[in-house]
Amino acid sequence: MFRFGGKSQLSMKKFIIKTLRFLIPPLVILGIGLFIYVHTIGIENLPALNFSSSYSYNEKIRFLKNNSITPEVIAVGSSMTLNNLSSEVVTKEFQNNNYLNVSSWGVKTSEGYKLLKSLYDLNEFKQVISVVNIGDFTKASKKIDYNFIHHYLTNDDLKTTYSIARNFDLHYYLKNIDYANYVRNCNKDYDYLNYDDYGMVKFSTHGFNIKDERWKNNRLDKVPDIAEYSYLDSIANFCTKNNIEYYVFHSPHRMGLIQELNTQENEKFDSHLKKIDRIVSPKHYFVNANDTTWHDALFVDGIHFNETGAKLFTQYCFDRVKYAAQQKP
Repeated sequence: MFRFGGKSQLSMKKFIIKTLRFLIPPLVILGIGLFIYVHTIGIENLPALNFSSSYSYNEKIRFLKNNSITPEVIAVGSSMTLNNLSSEVVTKEFQNNNYLNVSSWGVKTSEGYKLLKSLYDLNEFKQVISVVNIGDFTKASKKIDYNFIHHYLTNDDLKTTYSIARNFDLHYYLKNIDYANYVRNCNKDYDYLNYDDYGMVKFSTHGFNIKDERWKNNRLDKVPDIAEYSYLDSIANFCTKNNIEYYVFHSPHRMGLIQELNTQENEKFDSHLKKIDRIVSPKHYFVNANDTTWHDALFVDGIHFNETGAKLFTQYCFDRVKYAAQQKP
């Protein structure tokens, strides 16, 4: 039988004391350095916390934390919703300024569903809008800590601190110090993440730095995941169950691209549109904006509108909703 005591305990105490003496000075120096750095650049210029593996997603959660709106209308989705859904038109059509666009780059339907449920637990809203394209239905791959988000948005300081420590990634923060400043200010580039009052990012109509590879990309090389359509059905059912109006607007391609689609691409796109229509239309609102043509001058690439295009697109969708409502018996 082994006994722990005597010299063993004394040796352990000495070891702990020596370790603490060794660790405390560099920790103090690190703390002072961190304080000076934060004080120099300002806490508002720090990168968003790493709630997920997507920097855009993290910036949006940071925006939600600093926003005082209690939303009755929520827009959730990818950059299709972030850039193509005009806040000005949405607030005008609903006659309601209690609106938030919680979208970010590359959010898939499954991720939108999970975020929607998480936010509904904090505040019950009345309307949900999603602007979609085929890329929103490809397989989800982001790592997202929904518990961290919940603690942060509900001001649970103790659990937020624990989540920050648990998720801490020095490489993430060092890598994104300059990038955070860039995305908040690059108003002529695709990475721009300076939100309007409601969370939309407006792409400039004039002088935008259009990249040729994005301008020519129709995104139809992407392979949809059938599970993502199931999550669209989950969102529709969630909205039905909670008496929430759900609007799905399908964003179009620019005219120059849609005219160049081959037979296989057209068939793939039509199949995709029919899936959405079957899921959404029975109880909610689906508008396919591909029913008309959209001039190239309204876009910054194959599928993202500039500010002028976003206003026209959003108004077109609401006009279609109102027309459909008038046709019902």
